[in-house]
This record gives sequence, C-alpha cells and structure tokens, in this order.
Amino acid sequence: MPSIITVGTFDSANAADVTRILREFDGEVASELPRLRRRQVFHYSDLYVHMQDWDVDDPDEAYRILTTDPRCTRLDERLSAYFGDYAAAKDWDGPHDQSRVERFYLWPAERLDKVEQAYSAVIVNRQRQEHIPEVSRLFAESDATDIPHKMGTLRRQLCLWRGVYLHIQDFAEPDSIKVISEVWTEGDPRFLQLVDDLTQVIPPYDPEGNSLATRFYHWAAEVSA
Repeated sequence: MPSIITVGTFDSANAADVTRILREFDGEVASELPRLRRRQVFHYSDLYVHMQDWDVDDPDEAYRILTTDPRCTRLDERLSAYFGDYAAAKDWDGPHDQSRVERFYLWPAERLDKVEQAYSAVIVNRQRQEHIPEVSRLFAESDATDIPHKMGTLRRQLCLWRGVYLHIQDFAEPDSIKVISEVWTEGDPRFLQLVDDLTQVIPPYDPEGNSLATRFYHWAAEVSA
C-alpha cells in the first residue's frame, strides 16, 4: 500500500482553513475514491507534509489518479493558496525536478492492511542524497532486531524531498509521543546508538524544534475522524 507524500511551505496559522477544505472534499468525494484509504496532514516549522495512503499495488496508479482526476486536481488548486513550493537548500546534492517525494526505505516489505486504524508520527530533519545508503543500512540493522516490535512500530518509511528528510512511523498505539518517549526512558543502548549514528548524517531541520511534526488533519476510510 503506497503512500503518496507531498511537502512544501506552509503557515500553520492557515491550518483551520486547510482543515475546512479537506473536510469538505473528504466528506463529499473521498468515498467515491475507494482506493484512497487514509489522508493525514502535518505541519512542522515552515513546512507541511501531506500523506495519502492508497490501496493499489503500483504507486504510479495512485499518482495518476491524483494528477488526472478532475476532482483531485480541483482540490490541489484550492490548496495551492495555502501550500507553497519548497526550494532546496544550496547544499542539496540531489535532483530538483522530481515529481514527488522519494521513499528510499520501507519496513516491513509487506503491506499494512489495516492502515485506517494505525496512528502515524512524522519526524522531520535534513539529509543529503549521498547519505541514503548509510541511513538505510542503519535502519535495516535496527529493524532486524526486536526494537521496532518493542516500540509497536507497524510500518516505517524514510523519504527525501529536496533535502527534507521524513521518518514516518505507523503505530497501533494512538499516543505516538508516549511510545517514543518510553523507548528513550528505557535507554536501550542499541536505540541510543542508532540515534547517535543518525545525528552524524541527519542534522535537524529546525535546531529549535524537537523534530516531531504536528498532525492537524486526519481522514480514514470507514474510520473517519
């Protein structure tokens, strides 16, 4: 089940207006898009993260629907008044013309069948393209242990967009902050080492923040909230 993710600039003061637009669309149209299973929108610093989970095998199929269905394109037009384009930092070493966010790591490989009932946490940092192999290796080694199971992680996605690093975790537990905090409190040396290794290659996006984005909108098929 692929996630189609878009990232751009955003003023969180406009969260109420964006929520109103999305509630109207999802209340009237989402049920007519049966393969759209969940929508979540987060804000962090000057960014938004818009994540849509689709019940399709090929992410290109979901992307085609989003870019050709007139209802979806009208929604994008309405949101464009609030969602701006993000210009990469000068030290970004990757492509600028990609049409969508690149997912470079996924665990587990199996689809998340009950995505509507999962709860997501999004961590935002910075990353260069050249560090994809190292970051992937670090997480692959950690995910081969019992750490993700101790955290209750159902799915992990690592994504990159013009130097913006996104670490998206789906949990069964609704309070993702509590889950992450408990792992810190337990002080598992393997987890602490992972964090230390990652900080060497993934600097903070906002040095004054805690890297955890705030979800301000959520819709899920059959479990709408």
